[in-house]
Amino acid sequence: MANSQPKTKHWVDSVTHAIAQWKIEQNIELLHVDDMKTPSGRVHTGALRGVMIHDVVAQVLREEFPEIESTYVFNDMDPMDSLPGYLDESIYAQYMGVPLYKIPTPSLEKSGVDFSNSSESDKKRYSEIKNFAEFYAQDFIDAFRVLGCSQEIVWSHVLYESGKMDKVIEHVLNHVEDFKKIYKEVADYQLPDKWYPFQVICPECGKVGSTLTTGWDGKEVSFECLPDKVEWAKGCGYTGKISPFGGTGKFLWKVDWPAHWQVLGVNIEGAGKDHTTAGGSRDMANAIVEKIFKTTAPFDIPYEWILIRGTKMSSSKGIGTSAREFVELFPPEIGRFLFINRHYNQVIDFDPQSMAIPDLFDECDQAAKIFWKQDEGDERAARSFELSYTADIPAPHYLPRFRDLAIWMQYPEINVVEKFAELKGEILTKTEHEELSKRMRYAHVWLKRYAPEEFQFTPKTKLPEKSKELSEEQKMFLKSAVELVDSKDWVTNELELQTALFELAKQTVGPKKAFSAIYIAFLGKTHGPRAAWFLLSIDKNLTKKRVTELSSGSLWGK
Repeated sequence: MANSQPKTKHWVDSVTHAIAQWKIEQNIELLHVDDMKTPSGRVHTGALRGVMIHDVVAQVLREEFPEIESTYVFNDMDPMDSLPGYLDESIYAQYMGVPLYKIPTPSLEKSGVDFSNSSESDKKRYSEIKNFAEFYAQDFIDAFRVLGCSQEIVWSHVLYESGKMDKVIEHVLNHVEDFKKIYKEVADYQLPDKWYPFQVICPECGKVGSTLTTGWDGKEVSFECLPDKVEWAKGCGYTGKISPFGGTGKFLWKVDWPAHWQVLGVNIEGAGKDHTTAGGSRDMANAIVEKIFKTTAPFDIPYEWILIRGTKMSSSKGIGTSAREFVELFPPEIGRFLFINRHYNQVIDFDPQSMAIPDLFDECDQAAKIFWKQDEGDERAARSFELSYTADIPAPHYLPRFRDLAIWMQYPEINVVEKFAELKGEILTKTEHEELSKRMRYAHVWLKRYAPEEFQFTPKTKLPEKSKELSEEQKMFLKSAVELVDSKDWVTNELELQTALFELAKQTVGPKKAFSAIYIAFLGKTHGPRAAWFLLSIDKNLTKKRVTELSSGSLWGK
């Protein structure tokens, strides 16, 4: 008897269906999806998960609700409250406590951002950025644009300075006692009598992290800039009164978040699990929206973290692979697939130095085959493949396996086009040639930066430690082999060279010890590509240097 149970929906379809039902129940006219980030330094891969979740949810909802809005807010009015290790402390220590958008841009060389693969025009664009927050935000924007995320960018300081936050600021300051009740009810936190959820940017020293608002008379707030309010910033001691409107200050975080929802009209926003603990910032924000602003709290999508080697990432501390580095690892559709194919409540532990990248290619390729009806399997994977494309989904075609390509492209004797045509059973199409070339680019990146040692067949620039095991006879064979390679032009005669090397090996230490000497000397391994092709692919300066190192007894690894 056939299984009559309904198939499990993809998490994106389940979430968007729930939102559509919730929209009707709450009588919401326009849907607005939002996410936000404080650009406190180089943004890590983990932050891409929230961007991708919100983007794909908006993408699917747009099929039914074309007028949906999708934004991404950068909280650039937040103070610098920790100093990333890659910044020059002698320059940036003075800006601790200053709003991020008021801090000068770092130089490209000392920013902690890798511009080695950037074009000159790209470097120029970054060198012209006006402030610290925008610099690191733009680095993150560029990364998620590569993945096809299309959110409209909103700058928090622009909202405040434009006056769009003014009505909410006034409303909040007029209901401070209600806020105190919410803090007590939700977080069991007793606030002091003179507490206001607003921080002034000190007009004397420019810091916001060190100020304390002490009063509100309906037009102006009283404030103090305290030398010892926080450990990471020292206030100047200035006291005074100032209008809270037009960007002179900002809300404290737990009020700032729902205030942004209110001003922008946000009604869909998820957050990482650290925000969604009982009594945490999400519970507080929901209560503020419902009890102070008298509106419906946004639909929540509480998602898990993405870890690197089991470690949670941090922008300000520079921990974790950066978003820029992440999007250089594979084609955009593969990067999107990683996030879309994992349920939002599952942890993603991604280690590029393991087999995670080849495994991800395999997983996406299998999903493609299911989508193209070439294979049977979990239809949710097929749906992930479909959602991984923001433009036209490619027609069925042969997909060269990434891990095989990564090895074979290091073997000079192997023509990878012919090899994959052989595996396919017929010549590759134009699309398949393009796919192969694309994957070769990313395989180069993986091999250069992350691939485990057993996948590395590129000659070492330093003498491998294993070369200590070579006998004097093996060293002499290697010297003779290099002289043989240099004796004539072997191009198009690689087989003749291979035969000559084999004869030389038989006359000396024997083929097994002879050929292992070549691989040990250049790879630190006992095996590798066919010797003739391999030696011909190595720069002649390196082969001569290696023979000299071995004969002179040079120290290994130096």
